[in-house]
Amino acid sequence: MHLGKLAFAAHVAIETIPGISFIARPEAHLPGCTPAAALILRQYGGLLLASSFVCLTVIADSGLSTTTTQLLAASLGSYHAWPFYRALARIRSQGKQSSELGGPWVHFLVHGVCLGLFVHAAVAGT
Repeated sequence: MHLGKLAFAAHVAIETIPGISFIARPEAHLPGCTPAAALILRQYGGLLLASSFVCLTVIADSGLSTTTTQLLAASLGSYHAWPFYRALARIRSQGKQSSELGGPWVHFLVHGVCLGLFVHAAVAGT
């Protein structure tokens, strides 16, 4: 698999399980969440799964242009910047460190790798 497509495969591998988890068990991610918050978390899970389907389309080499693939990589990379930032904020705060889906250090490393791979794919093409 080409290095650029590795970013898309990593996204599918990393985000599919959390997507399902946010849909099936939103309260595990936000203890004491209200029914309204649970709906928002389920919607977020749906967005994660939808982004994984986009990545599968790129991996399947459906005839997308290099420019389109680079733009998709840039947009998905921009997503990974936010959980990376959140994990860093949680590490710095030294507050309660949830272990849901690995905790802040795992999120920091995983989303940092995905971010780097997507930046590479956006700049170099796939």
